[in-house]
Amino acid sequence: MHERLTIVSVYGHSDGACAIPALLTSLGQLPGSRGLLLSLRRPTNLPDSIVWRAIQPLNYLQYSVFVMHCLYSFIDTDFCLVVQDDGWVINGGNFLEAYYEYDYIGAPCHAAIIGDQLVQGFGWTQTPTATVIQNGGLSLRSRRFLEAPNRHGFAYLPETRAPLFNEDIQLTGTLRPALEAAGIRFAPLEIARNFAIEYLGPGFHDSLEFSRLVGHHARSRRLIAPYHVDVGLSQSQAATIYREIEFLEHLSAIGYRLNFRPTVA
Repeated sequence: MHERLTIVSVYGHSDGACAIPALLTSLGQLPGSRGLLLSLRRPTNLPDSIVWRAIQPLNYLQYSVFVMHCLYSFIDTDFCLVVQDDGWVINGGNFLEAYYEYDYIGAPCHAAIIGDQLVQGFGWTQTPTATVIQNGGLSLRSRRFLEAPNRHGFAYLPETRAPLFNEDIQLTGTLRPALEAAGIRFAPLEIARNFAIEYLGPGFHDSLEFSRLVGHHARSRRLIAPYHVDVGLSQSQAATIYREIEFLEHLSAIGYRLNFRPTVA
């Protein structure tokens, strides 16, 4: 049971109604957890199982600042799981108690900090010295982690001082050494790989079993209704992404309906 966990979505540009399927699905997969929606207005169709609290408008940049410096004040439990309409729990039975030993777990991304440079299109096996970014769109975070930037004075870095301003790049990449020095524990890559995926890559994900995943996050997979995924790609486009068709077939096998985009001639 997950009484220590709040499943939260943050939508500073809308009422957040689009996140309701992801919240409900994730709550159903993780019994005992709490549901929380932070958005501009209360959706008219918000279920009683999800608590709503108002926030001020946020643009893309401000979302990252909010997550780094404000989200902690809305979380009363020891941990939160950030979900979005394009990132949710697909198998809560795979959620290991050991995951609560870490302060942050997210899907390894095709991005890494090498030296002081952000490398996009990173392949995970290129260099052992890289700090691989762990995705924030579906991420487990301890309350200690949420409080760390304010408690230790790790301010959000403007774009002029950081490779990109996304909060997950800053928190799991640029600021990671400082956070680790403050006692924050990030899940190792082999743990994070089985927790969730974004887009897969050769070598690193060759042996990954989808049946072991807790969840996923990717812009091209959006949950628009219970067990109904809008795939923002045609089947031919999906086939160009390593193991993407396999993963979509896995979703179909566990009961999801998939809507692909038409193939453009």
